[in-house]
Amino acid sequence: MKKIIPIALLLLIFGCTSKKKSPLFNEIIKSEKGHFRGVELGATIEEVRLLENNDFLLDDMPQYLHYDYEISMGNSYTVTYDFTEEVLYEIEVAAYFDVVDDAKKLMQEYVDYFNEKLGNNKKEEDGFITWKTTSNLNKHKVEIAIKEDSEKCGYGCLTIIIRDIEF
Repeated sequence: MKKIIPIALLLLIFGCTSKKKSPLFNEIIKSEKGHFRGVELGATIEEVRLLENNDFLLDDMPQYLHYDYEISMGNSYTVTYDFTEEVLYEIEVAAYFDVVDDAKKLMQEYVDYFNEKLGNNKKEEDGFITWKTTSNLNKHKVEIAIKEDSEKCGYGCLTIIIRDIEF
């Protein structure tokens, strides 16, 4: 009995710890709160501005914010936010890599993350993998879609789209 308790304790500790995410995953997701990067669909443009780094803001229009982040030489990602009446209805992240395997590994990390967070995914005809959820702010249905399309791009590329499907 004394041997079973320490073994059970170790299994509990190691079984409950989630797989460590890569620095690249953590940089792009920024926060696990909200739908992505700490942002929830239905947020105002002011709320989104507070969560992003204004040093990387390329376009700032009443219904559109565009940020461009460099990861390292030859590797970068963009984040765009689309609003209507100052309410966020879409987030798009496009990540670009010199090494195709970086995009493939990152894709798998996001698939695992969203499967764990939202349940099983669905593979769409256009190659996107999707999940359904809802916005806590406006209760609208939300689709999260991800696609690694490096063959078509000719370099590592990954696209993540979070959109209000009731928009």
